[in-house]
Amino acid sequence: MIGTLSTIPELLVVTRGNQTEAARQLNSNRATVKKYSRDFQATHHAIVNGVLMIYRGQLGEHKRRKP
Repeated sequence: MIGTLSTIPELLVVTRGNQTEAARQLNSNRATVKKYSRDFQATHHAIVNGVLMIYRGQLGEHKRRKP
């Protein structure tokens, strides 16, 4: 059912705004759905084959340095 969708706002249209149902379909938390509900351009998330993929951004320099 959600294989063709690519963003959480699209999923919320299908579920008629029901964040709990959207979270259940993605096997995630409702707070996560709420967090990405305004990301219409899918710059920070995408739904691929029914799995929520989240872009975490660039790692800071302190994480790239080798000890």
